[in-house]
Amino acid sequence: MIVMDDDEARGFLFSFDSCLVQNPGQKTDLEHEAKGEETTIDRTRRLFYVTCSRAESSLALVAYSPEPNLVRKHLIQNGWFTADEFEMTNGHGP
Repeated sequence: MIVMDDDEARGFLFSFDSCLVQNPGQKTDLEHEAKGEETTIDRTRRLFYVTCSRAESSLALVAYSPEPNLVRKHLIQNGWFTADEFEMTNGHGP
C-alpha cells in the first residue's frame, strides 16, 4: 500500500498533488525547469515509480488530496487507471 499525503510528509522535495492534479508547478519548479534542472514533479514521479514497482502481487494506492475529483479525472484521462479501479471516500469510510 502506498499512502500519498503531502500534508503529512512535512517536506518539500515531492508533491503528489502537483502530479495527480496536473498542477503546473510552483514558481521555483518553473525556474528549475527553465534551467533544465530537476523539479519537484520529477522527484515525485521517480518516487511514485519506485514505490509502485516494488509490488509483487497487488498494490493499493491511497491519495489524500483537497481535489479528489481532479485526481480521479487526471488519472483516468491519462490512462493510468480505469473508472472502476477507484473508490472515493470523504475520509469517513465508503
